[in-house]
Order: sequence, then structure tokens, then C-alpha cells
Amino acid sequence: MKGYILGGAISLVFLTITVRAIRKKQLTEILAILWLAVSGVTVILSALLPSGAVTPVARFFGIAFPSDMVFVFGMLFLLLFTFQLSVALSRISARHKTLVQELALLRAQLDVRSSE
Repeated sequence: MKGYILGGAISLVFLTITVRAIRKKQLTEILAILWLAVSGVTVILSALLPSGAVTPVARFFGIAFPSDMVFVFGMLFLLLFTFQLSVALSRISARHKTLVQELALLRAQLDVRSSE
């Protein structure tokens, strides 16, 4: 039972941190919605796990323990989120390279004009 209480407390702290980051505008809108949803699901799961309400869903997926199901879905979420961040980073890196090249060309043009 202590584990459920600890999990619930951690979930509420995570929700509080997420709301605080949203208020301080430290997250973009899309990421704010995502992390708010993750925080909400975490709080709900923390409340439902002790009651056994998640057990039928775990059994449906062939997972013996509901807490293991939460862990598996959490790992899947982290995998997908990491992939999405990698794609975004690749796009930003490509855009950064293009901007640096354009800046170098503009500086070269300015140098040519100023030397004339």
C-alpha cells in the first residue's frame, strides 16, 4: 500500500511541476498539452491501480500484473516521444545548417559590396 501512496504522491508532484512549467511558458503549446495529458493519466492510474480497476485491461494484453502494464506502456510512450524529439532535432539541425549557409553568403555579398 505504501508503494501506491508513493506513486500517487509522485504523480501529483509531476502534475504540479507540469502546470507550473505551463504557467511560466517554458513549454510550447503542443508539448504542454502532451505533458498535461501524461500527468493526468499518471494521476488517474495512481488512483485506479490500488482498486484493481486496471486488472482486466492488463489481463486483456496478457500481462500478469497491472503495474507491469503501466511500466510497459510508459516505456512505449518514452520510446515514441524520444523518436519524435529525434525527428524534430533533425529538422532543426537541417534548418540551422541552411540558415548558417545563407548568412555566410549574405556576409560574403556585403564584403564584396563594401570593398567596391
